[in-house]
Amino acid sequence: MLSKLGTKIALQRAGLGNVSLPSLPKNEKEGGGAGFEFSNPFANVQWGKAFSSWQASAPQFPIADPPTVGVRAASSPKLRFPTADRRPVVILFLRFCGCPFTQQLFLRLRSLANRHTGIHFIAVSHCTAAATDAWAKKLGGAWNVDVIIDEQRELYAMYGLGMSSYAHVLNPRNGVNQIKLSKQNGSVWQPVGEGGCRWQTGGAYAVDERGTVKWGAPMQSVDEDIMFEDGVKALGF
Repeated sequence: MLSKLGTKIALQRAGLGNVSLPSLPKNEKEGGGAGFEFSNPFANVQWGKAFSSWQASAPQFPIADPPTVGVRAASSPKLRFPTADRRPVVILFLRFCGCPFTQQLFLRLRSLANRHTGIHFIAVSHCTAAATDAWAKKLGGAWNVDVIIDEQRELYAMYGLGMSSYAHVLNPRNGVNQIKLSKQNGSVWQPVGEGGCRWQTGGAYAVDERGTVKWGAPMQSVDEDIMFEDGVKALGF
């Protein structure tokens, strides 16, 4: 029973949660094998789509050292500091659209954006624009969170967010906490958004009105509960 449960969890984490595990008829369990036809449970699985998110593609940009508190925030045409309106910023770099832990973080970021209008809240996604938009709509919309699409992961690289390790992604604790998260608020695995990579490291940063990093770091684990409230306090709110 435990092995079957483990297999189900592994399938779910591989994006194949809708696949049913086959069961042997009673006579087959007892050793009779004549005339048994084993149907292929994966016949209708879109293997390419299901496993493409597990491919750790080589970064197209050099991964910088993660910025530390007190340094100037990396700036680019997509994410310019200081901002045009001189508002401070809290940024969430999404692991990928479809991850239940990412969903939970995004919803908390969205809630804070409604309460702190003096701060500019941004979510950066490396999934395609269409996939990111569809994912956000399933969650009720982005509201006051601006979403930046970074398919080439240039911004991720600028903020020290490269490919994560096996221990980071496949830690058994992630599966346990996923079950807890689902029971608490219904956050479940959704299909991985097009262009998404499960190995991408997420993270969050707070940058003040002068363009100085005041808080933040790369995520230390898939299930890390980022305390955005600490970032808000670091900005003086």
